[in-house]
Amino acid sequence: MSGIRELAARDVDIVFPRVCELCGGPPEGSTDGLACEACAPRAEWIEGPACRRCGAERRAERCPECGGRKFPFKGAVAAGRYAGFVRELVHRFKFGGRTDLARPLARRLAGRVAAAPWGRSIDAIVPVPMRRLKLLLERHYNPAELLADRLARELKVPSRRWLKQVRATPSQTSLSGPERRRNPAGAYRARRASGRILLVDDVLTTGATAGECAKVLLDAGASVVYLGVVGR
Repeated sequence: MSGIRELAARDVDIVFPRVCELCGGPPEGSTDGLACEACAPRAEWIEGPACRRCGAERRAERCPECGGRKFPFKGAVAAGRYAGFVRELVHRFKFGGRTDLARPLARRLAGRVAAAPWGRSIDAIVPVPMRRLKLLLERHYNPAELLADRLARELKVPSRRWLKQVRATPSQTSLSGPERRRNPAGAYRARRASGRILLVDDVLTTGATAGECAKVLLDAGASVVYLGVVGR
């Protein structure tokens, strides 16, 4: 196992002064290690009805995000709406080196997974992979892997590296909707997979990357794939 892999796999609770991530003050009354009692109501966590297909918060019969369209993954859950505080947390975790956020974010996601009809039937957790060159030159860690490993501890389910990214893809954030849907095609491979899999990533937008990964896992032997993300 390489040094980069060891860093991603080990306990990465780097010692940061624990403060409220919203106001920067003491985390008094915090129940999740992220926001103090006064700031917690401002967080965009999903706690009510959500779309079973894409995990988005749903206040109407028809999901405003996916419109009822089908995905290769059978169902999805999200810890929160990808806006405001949740978006900022994801950016700190993903781009700001805040690997210590993996634990509280995984706990939030674990609660949504456990509440899903299929949540107790997961056999393995698989993170969306990142190319090795990008790990070495840009990120130095894969947020999805850290999240998956923490989630595996919370749910007591093994975390497996069954996916591999084999082709570089432009960042989804720089592409149009149609381009985002085409971008991940053929970019992932899996040598093997089995059982009921929970695919894990930080954010779900168009569903193109998660859908491609789900198709690859199904082709490699998975019986069904679900999706868990921090933000939707």
